[in-house]
Amino acid sequence: MSTISMRTRALAPRISRWLTVGAIALLTTLATAQIAAAQATPEGTVITNTATASYTDANGNTYTNATASVSVTVGFLAGIDVTSPATVSPASPSTGNLLNFPINNTGNGIDTVGTVSSTAAAGLTITGYRIGATPYATLAALQTALNAISIASGGNVVVTVVYNVATAQGGATLPITFTATSKRTPATTDTSSTNVTPATNRGVVTTPDAFALNHLPSNGTNYTYGFSVQNTGNASDIYNLVASAPGAVITIVSVNGTAGSSGTVTIASGATATVNVVYSIGNVAAGSAETLTLTATSQGNPAVTDPGTVNVTVVRAALTMAKVAYRDNQSTIINNTTDRVLPGEFIQYRITVTNGGGASATSVSITDALPAAVTYSSAAGDVGADWAISQALGTVTATLTPALASSTSRFIWIRVQIK
Repeated sequence: MSTISMRTRALAPRISRWLTVGAIALLTTLATAQIAAAQATPEGTVITNTATASYTDANGNTYTNATASVSVTVGFLAGIDVTSPATVSPASPSTGNLLNFPINNTGNGIDTVGTVSSTAAAGLTITGYRIGATPYATLAALQTALNAISIASGGNVVVTVVYNVATAQGGATLPITFTATSKRTPATTDTSSTNVTPATNRGVVTTPDAFALNHLPSNGTNYTYGFSVQNTGNASDIYNLVASAPGAVITIVSVNGTAGSSGTVTIASGATATVNVVYSIGNVAAGSAETLTLTATSQGNPAVTDPGTVNVTVVRAALTMAKVAYRDNQSTIINNTTDRVLPGEFIQYRITVTNGGGASATSVSITDALPAAVTYSSAAGDVGADWAISQALGTVTATLTPALASSTSRFIWIRVQIK
């Protein structure tokens, strides 16, 4: 056996031990690297790595190990994480609402917030900011304050956004976003967004309440009344409409353009719609009364409902007539018990019509067939332009052009000569 072979066999156990130790060292290094990757090494950390070489000679003599070291210093790696608050549901409208956005330093060293920005959806208005109890009216003022705050690695600073919610935002999804950057590494930035979802409130007011109306029997004519329905909630709503009248006076024809006694209407928050109810009045006696009701009910919340009412009273015209004989001077009444008229004398009849009913009388016409003992001379109305008067074969006809209002009277004069 050669001297080289003998030396190789002597070194084999040592080589095996060196390989085993090297493998263990390599595995340990990999495991350490994996742990380090989970949490960044702090800035400024000095990492020293030392390698050792041990050896013997051919005769098994030991020597002092040979070593070599190298050191590296960890630099700064920025990290910014803006945390999203949970979804909130303030009232609409509301003011002074608060939303906290923590700005977390996830880097490996002390950092400062550089620039910040924020946005709010339409329907929201950002009115200011806070850090703790200190208010800042503008984003620029907030940014100046943040520039002066040092945040340790793993620490944070909480920015509170103060905002108002406008009216008519119930049920909407309105995001607020907040963005922050690292002052040391401006390219490192993060944005967080939180949804503001104002609670939906329903409301309705139907008017008028107990308004009074007078109507003639329809006789083929329908009446229309416009109820006002207001959406007092904070979101658009659809309302179910029901018109009702409990008796026999009123018959519902349509509601908001839909035949029958029911319909719907869509109204924006805060808006008012006119809902027309078309109805007829039966041929009933004057003085008959009934209440017409329109009830609006929210589809979003059926417990929200409100009626409007109109009290309807049936009126009719009621005409009476009086006829009085006068001397030709139109001022002296002829008393048939004590007075006499003579052949050839001119006298005048005054015919008066009076409307004692609750409604105007139209197409009022007077017909007077004169007796054979008199001769027609002339005729005139109290207001000449209002009357159309004619005479044919001893019959006088007088037609009143304007309506005869309730509780008013009109008259004509007919002049005749006693035969």
